[in-house]
Amino acid sequence: MSRRIARLALVLAAGFVVLLVQLTNIGFFSAERLRHHDVNRRAAAAALGQARGAITSADGETIAPAIEPDAAGAHRLRSYPHGSLYAHVAGHLAQRAGAGGLERSYDAELSGRAADIALREVSDLFADSDRVGDLGLTIHHGVQLTARAALGDRDGAVVVVHPQTGAVLALWSRPSFDPNLVDRLVPSGPALMTGLPVARAYQRSYVLTADAAFGAGADALLRGAGAQPAATGIDLPGEPDGAAQLDGVTLTPLQLALAAAGVAAEGIRMRPYVVQQVNARAPGGAAGGAVEHATRHSAGRLFEPGEAAGLLGGMIAAAEQVPIRLVPADGVEVRAAIAGGAANDAGDLDGTAGSWAVLLAPADAPTLAVAVLIEGDAALDVGDPRGSGTLATMIAATAAEAALALRAVPTPVDDGP
Repeated sequence: MSRRIARLALVLAAGFVVLLVQLTNIGFFSAERLRHHDVNRRAAAAALGQARGAITSADGETIAPAIEPDAAGAHRLRSYPHGSLYAHVAGHLAQRAGAGGLERSYDAELSGRAADIALREVSDLFADSDRVGDLGLTIHHGVQLTARAALGDRDGAVVVVHPQTGAVLALWSRPSFDPNLVDRLVPSGPALMTGLPVARAYQRSYVLTADAAFGAGADALLRGAGAQPAATGIDLPGEPDGAAQLDGVTLTPLQLALAAAGVAAEGIRMRPYVVQQVNARAPGGAAGGAVEHATRHSAGRLFEPGEAAGLLGGMIAAAEQVPIRLVPADGVEVRAAIAGGAANDAGDLDGTAGSWAVLLAPADAPTLAVAVLIEGDAALDVGDPRGSGTLATMIAATAAEAALALRAVPTPVDDGP
């Protein structure tokens, strides 16, 4: 009898140890991952009615106003004055649909739970000094508006990136949705988020093939892109692993833009980001200074410097053959470099092919990389009065012109020694 009791005691003790380890894992090591899991709505529900920081564009446009404590109520909801324009960037914060976009990936900063916001001074340990974080983005409102207008009623994406830093100046996906109405758009039950369209710019992959009309540069660009790391590391949730070989190279438009940016940056691919800085402040008060500032981070080499220079030369030659010129608001003509080809949805290779294009400008020392993808049911081969050749290239040229005219290119941040 005593042996049986001893064995039972050992089994119970072992079970208790396993339970303790699991609870410790859930409570400490996996807490943040579980908080941001797609099926977890409790964190977003708890944030409703609480003080929350604002989200603003690089040129000062309010994308999501702050929720201040004197105006916050039990049913106070986040509002998004530009509707669908930033739905796949700022995201949404709602009762049933939970959080998406930056509202999800920067929830700790926006709500003031992040340690570097909540505790700015030693005295904060002993005082009730709640803070929130305001997000300042790299997205330029004027360029984002131009990207949406240029793509028009076609499904696809437009991405504008600064090659030397990885700062994203525009990230537009169509179809989009109104984040103010997100709880009305999603169904109830386990498949809660299936009612929202994914971001074509960074969450959907396409099988891309090069068009011989753009020369050998388009094919070499895709081969280099196919060798890049799977995910770009952008500070937005839901990015797929991507690049695989499947009768072409499978990429998201963001990965395509970064491949072109690598050509402009002597073969180096930078990690993309949309949050430039986080400013901590007391709710209802003035900003207390930046607690986070984005700097340049290399994500690896795509091309050797000589190979990148050769690719850039080939893309410039392709633009000269069309020819294509950009004419920003100051009236000074700017040369560009281009490449393009056909695009298929990765899950529907037998469907009507769409098109893709990338553009670098200015050609001699590019500070802009633009990628455009048009899905198959809307792809057209349309002549441009300026001779750009394809609709995707026309859209890329329009977005680049806007970025140059609005002087949206950021000043590189010094990484220090």
